[in-house]
Amino acid sequence: MATLNTKQFIQQIFIDELGVIVNTNPYISFMVMAVGIEFLGKCLNKSEQWNTNGASKTDFEHAIKSIPSLQKYSQYLEKYDLYHSFRCGLLHAAVPKYEITLSSKNELPHLVENGNRLNLKAEDMYFDFKEACDFIINKEYDNRNKFERFILSVPPISKDSLNKEFIVPPASGSPDVD
Repeated sequence: MATLNTKQFIQQIFIDELGVIVNTNPYISFMVMAVGIEFLGKCLNKSEQWNTNGASKTDFEHAIKSIPSLQKYSQYLEKYDLYHSFRCGLLHAAVPKYEITLSSKNELPHLVENGNRLNLKAEDMYFDFKEACDFIINKEYDNRNKFERFILSVPPISKDSLNKEFIVPPASGSPDVD
């Protein structure tokens, strides 16, 4: 990892890296997209701060209502309580709440309502999310400082940390080593 400004962060993490994850680990990709939608909403708000307390729901819903490729989800914000059932369910408990089901590949189609539940399909949602990221990257902002300053900075590795052993868990199915 490196030091990234906002647009570089969106490109590297939410487009490039997530683009791989959605195909290899679709379940994890939903978690990243859930927080990513909120992040895109933070890009749109007028605050200089990235971590304003109590703004998560506002930012998440603002992104869905304001970014063209995400607007199709706005009809589900209230009906399926998309913020709590999708975003909070995945980020606080690692599973969506009852109202949402998740699928990938040749499983259920995207945005299909089945009973009292809404299905989200990883690959289709990523397509919409990637377009939303491109929208944010290409948008002109009044608050340029928020986008030009570095938001992710990984400090250099010290020589001392290089001398420490890393714990590698045994591979699944292999015997434990004592």
